[in-house]
Amino acid sequence: MLLDEVKRKKEYRNLDDDFVSRVIVSFSGKYDPIKQKKELMKVVRAKLRDLYGAFRTYSYKKKDKHLETLKGWDDKEGCEKILNCHLSTRERVEHYEKLYKWLKTKVKFNTVLDVGCGFNVFSMPWLGQVGYYGIEINKEDVDFCNTYMYRYGLTGGVRWGDVLSFNKYVKTDIVFLFKVLEGFEALDRGFSEEMFKKLESKYALVSFATKSLGGKKTISERRLKWFKNFANIVERKKFGTEVYFLCELK
Repeated sequence: MLLDEVKRKKEYRNLDDDFVSRVIVSFSGKYDPIKQKKELMKVVRAKLRDLYGAFRTYSYKKKDKHLETLKGWDDKEGCEKILNCHLSTRERVEHYEKLYKWLKTKVKFNTVLDVGCGFNVFSMPWLGQVGYYGIEINKEDVDFCNTYMYRYGLTGGVRWGDVLSFNKYVKTDIVFLFKVLEGFEALDRGFSEEMFKKLESKYALVSFATKSLGGKKTISERRLKWFKNFANIVERKKFGTEVYFLCELK
């Protein structure tokens, strides 16, 4: 089975089956799964690397050691080490304090749904102790985040699954969608707008990269016209290599 063969590679072993299957299907019309199996496997794994694998840093394996040495849920120094193990949060780590301080002047919230959360739960020392609900495609990352939450008695939890397969979302005060919408659109164009209609929250904070991975190339904001056409944007703010849009839902 092609799914099993793709997931045989260690870095993709813990990815959600629905998510991997969706990527396979997205290429199945271009490649014959029997005659061009090798080529299909190559492009599927390359896509998975773009959507997930590229965000793992060289220090990813050190995450468990960092978790064991945490002094508490609000240990900023310890959580910063963990955030540096994931490229998305590593690029954001020095801006969390300003980001969340700005957000709290705009929205009052006690509960958060973080879609495609990665290690973002470890930004809680800056975010504050809120009810945190995450969704992530990699089971290893899910278990890792839940270990932290369970150990310190934090409210909520991170769920393993493919967001593109969800029809219902937990009701929270705000939804975080940090650098994930373009990945969703690459697999299912129009999904973001449909998801916005289903979210059970009043606000969404959406971010997009302004630099390529590694920060060498500037990415124009003009590419976001599709998003701006449907989102009810309340305010725009830039921190580091991300531009954030606070959106009102419904």
